[in-house]
Amino acid sequence: MQWHRNVGIAIVALALLSAATGTVLVFRSSISTEPPRVPPVEHPVALDAIVAAAVAAGDGSPATDVELPLHADAPYIVWLDDDDETEIYLDGRARVVGRKAGLSKPTRFLFRLHTGELLGPFGTALTVLTGLGILLLGVTGLTMSVRRRSFVRVGPAPRAQPEVSTDDRAAE
Repeated sequence: MQWHRNVGIAIVALALLSAATGTVLVFRSSISTEPPRVPPVEHPVALDAIVAAAVAAGDGSPATDVELPLHADAPYIVWLDDDDETEIYLDGRARVVGRKAGLSKPTRFLFRLHTGELLGPFGTALTVLTGLGILLLGVTGLTMSVRRRSFVRVGPAPRAQPEVSTDDRAAE
């Protein structure tokens, strides 16, 4: 049981780091500079065409993320998996309206920390082991809980015998 706790503490620390960096990354567009504005498009092209145009505008690296416009004048933002984590801004007709290299941004550091890439192959393996460790701890924790409960008596509590006072015995 002690090993479960010690391994759990180490894995939870790594999982909390991953959760914290992932939470910040979800809001990365809110903490970066304002993207360019685009004219509203009544009938935008398919999302696949927008991603393909972004990939073609870069160095051929695949897209890792896509942010859909939240307002009529906001662009689509496509992040590429290149060394600079390039952001490509496109309008609803899949025309590139801007680009920005994100390598020097704090979010690039957080992304590399989140994925373990910051520590190289060791960090990536550590991230994978953290995920597997969470699964293992969940299974072993449930197993230990079931075993513990099987030793506990299940059923109604034993009945208490009525007390007989000494006066009642004397009357007999």
